[in-house]
Amino acid sequence: MKKIIVLLFSVVFAFALNLQDISKTIQEKIDESLKILDQNKNDKAKAAEKIFALFDGVFDYELMAKLSLSTRYEKLSENEKNEFNKAFEKNLKKSFTDKLALYDSQKLKVINLEEKNKRAFLKTSMIVDGKENFVIFKFYDKNNDWQIYDVDIFGISIIQTYRSQFKDVLQNGDFKTLLEKLSSVDFSK
Repeated sequence: MKKIIVLLFSVVFAFALNLQDISKTIQEKIDESLKILDQNKNDKAKAAEKIFALFDGVFDYELMAKLSLSTRYEKLSENEKNEFNKAFEKNLKKSFTDKLALYDSQKLKVINLEEKNKRAFLKTSMIVDGKENFVIFKFYDKNNDWQIYDVDIFGISIIQTYRSQFKDVLQNGDFKTLLEKLSSVDFSK
């Protein structure tokens, strides 16, 4: 029994992302994603599916959902949390898939990794219309596995954007209304 437990822990930690490996691992995933996009120019849904397969293990969608709803998240029942987590992830992925149509052979290059207050910030650069723009992946240590909890795209936080829009919906509606809108609207805009 002990051998099985040790083996399971070894397998789990073998796939964990260490702080010192973030830059290299994410650049490799970015490069592979760009190849996928180039190979699937006419099928963005297929490209998105392959890219999600690369990155799903690095994103903490549940924490992202929780942060986007802020203090209201803790007031939800377990069933509501599960529904919200699924709807949030689905909306985030749909938004990403929709935006793949804007891809036009841009390159994303890792610039540096900064660790601060038990968080890591991976700064990447992308040239768009001749201007350098930055995408910052925000990581936290989840049991020795560094996970992404937010992404700043050209200075705009995905989580802050969702939080602001969710707050507006909840001021005029209830949780059911938010779930309905989350299933039908792209909140990342």
